[in-house]
Amino acid sequence: MKTSKNESDIILNIIEGKSQEKHTQIPINVNVNAVFSKYSLTPLKNINFGPMTFGEQVTRTFEVRNEGLFEFKFALCDFKDDEAKKRIKEERLKEMEERIKGAEEKKEEVKDPKKKPEPAKPPPKKADPKGGAPVAAPEGGAIEVSQYTISPASGSIPPGSAAVFNVVFKAKGS
Repeated sequence: MKTSKNESDIILNIIEGKSQEKHTQIPINVNVNAVFSKYSLTPLKNINFGPMTFGEQVTRTFEVRNEGLFEFKFALCDFKDDEAKKRIKEERLKEMEERIKGAEEKKEEVKDPKKKPEPAKPPPKKADPKGGAPVAAPEGGAIEVSQYTISPASGSIPPGSAAVFNVVFKAKGS
């Protein structure tokens, strides 16, 4: 595809150093593909626990499937718990800083060809009971919100995989 000056937002200007003489402007083509996390939830709406008596406990599940190109991490917390939300945000910032630092260290290792980087280990997976894509292994913990307990409360989901969450409802009197 040929580009004209009117079609391109990025233009290369070449200027001669001493005389400051401007030469022909050259338009530069740029093609960008933006990607982001993409997921689906099953079931789409409510989880129905049905009629229950006091003291009874019922477990239901829902699934989060990673339909994007990148692994993503999740951390569940009570929406009203500002401290937990702040802690999760700080952990994510720390991880991002460590990734940036690791990328800088890799650049330094490339300069020294004698060092061989170790390949990254993929996260453990288990078979999907429905016969579909693999299910990511739950990483941990449970969170209690009111009469509900949800597990796992944190983890990561590789692309093309899913995580199954257990939701336990304990019927209590008020």
